[in-house]
Amino acid sequence: MALRHLLTVLLALTVPSLAGAQIYEVTFKTEKAAKKLKKHLVTIQGKQVLVGEAFSGVRLLDGKINYQGGGKNEFVVPDPKNPGLEPYKFKGDERVPASRKHLVSVAGKDIKGLRILMRDETLSGLANEYRLKEEQLADLEAARDEAEKGSTEWQVLHQRYVSAMERLHQWLSSTCFSPAADKLAKDIKRQKKEVRGAAVAERRERALGSFEVIEPHERLVELSEEVSGGSDVFRGARTEHLTMYYIDTIPDNDVEEALRLGEEIIDDFRTSFVDPYLSDDYPDLIPDKVIQAWIFVPESQKAYEAYTSGFWGVRFTENREERLKMSGGRTKGSMANPYRSYWKVREVMDLPALVCHDLGHTLAGYHYSSGGGVINQDWLSEAVGYHLSFEFLGRNGVTCKAFDSQKAGYVKRPKKRDEGEKTVGVGRRDIFNEVALLKGRPIDQVALRDLYTLEDADLAKAWSFFDYIARKEGEGGQRWLRSAGKHANDRSTFIKKWRADAAAILEVPPAEAFKAIEERWRAFAEGDQDTK
Repeated sequence: MALRHLLTVLLALTVPSLAGAQIYEVTFKTEKAAKKLKKHLVTIQGKQVLVGEAFSGVRLLDGKINYQGGGKNEFVVPDPKNPGLEPYKFKGDERVPASRKHLVSVAGKDIKGLRILMRDETLSGLANEYRLKEEQLADLEAARDEAEKGSTEWQVLHQRYVSAMERLHQWLSSTCFSPAADKLAKDIKRQKKEVRGAAVAERRERALGSFEVIEPHERLVELSEEVSGGSDVFRGARTEHLTMYYIDTIPDNDVEEALRLGEEIIDDFRTSFVDPYLSDDYPDLIPDKVIQAWIFVPESQKAYEAYTSGFWGVRFTENREERLKMSGGRTKGSMANPYRSYWKVREVMDLPALVCHDLGHTLAGYHYSSGGGVINQDWLSEAVGYHLSFEFLGRNGVTCKAFDSQKAGYVKRPKKRDEGEKTVGVGRRDIFNEVALLKGRPIDQVALRDLYTLEDADLAKAWSFFDYIARKEGEGGQRWLRSAGKHANDRSTFIKKWRADAAAILEVPPAEAFKAIEERWRAFAEGDQDTK
């Protein structure tokens, strides 16, 4: 079954249209033009840019951004130093800037580039997301302070607190709050001076310091001669858990930053979902070796097929035409072999987003398996991909699509917008939760569906449900998700065994287990996230 864009579901529901809900990034032709708006600029991936919602002059029609090249274009902008501040309010359905400083004008002649930085997100949504993250930090700090300072328990909780701060720092840097990120960095530095568990700290520092440039694989060099006469130049880099081969049109610095981000994600995942609960019957299943590998190749279909099939043995015999048009694909890993992802290098490519989402599949496969390194729970794998992308970057740049043959790949789904639709003051979290609440199946039904049969409401439910488990259910929730990976290989007994584990964790009769956890999720999605 084809996957439809989330908006298609929304338009069928009694929720407001979100077609205009986009956050844009503006680059300037000259330093002089940018200097006029200096106090509003933020740094994203090393570039000084303006970030905001379109207010007038800019329209998105049929996937194409149109702006006033000979006139002015107005944007509602955030306060880069105050992420929790709402930059506008509403009078009816109309946005009104909270103050004059939140509305800026950009002459079309000064615009070098205009792209969507965060699709289906709003500045109001980002402000709410920041407040949630601040509340989470406060809860983690309070939990740490209840333990005896310097004790093993305190060290583990302190590392979890610092890791959450570092995750927030990455989110601030990747959205539009680099000044706030710089301020937080100073606090992180102070917190790191506190006593921490030596093993956990050393693990993190070892991984983050493990980046090195490596020679391109000899097979890729051979293939380059066959495919391009040697004009496709490959490079290589790796860290403790990650390896990447890529053509030299990708800047080396971008690769280094992406791999370091990947190591931060892996360590943060362990700090959040593994370290606090380690025991004989809750081991760390993420091995300290390469668990994820990538290749990035030229985007022509001929080169894409030649390199992926020649290097990793990828075959395009089924659904050949459509699969060759895709942006990339992946193969599942195991304890013996890493997960593998292969991508075409596009002119506009969000490398951090690809790394985040791919690692979601990889970490879900290892952590929620019973030790084999792979799970047969597509909803959970996809949910972790969305979770990591939103937590670290504030955006998800990849949406998976699979065929009935179960040969999975990736495709960026088209975003159709109807002319004249209005932006409303909710963000991505509101969108996903609303769709999950109104159209999402119960989680025990979602868990039985393969990726190619998951609809958008199922994906929304998957993310929302995992978000609830991650934020509210602690060790019990993680053990229950692990039980899904453990029992899912036998579909005939899966639900019965998973229900029994839920009953034990929730301390309710088995017949009431799924109903009880659905009710707890629904209460969270409907109101427990409200920070206002």
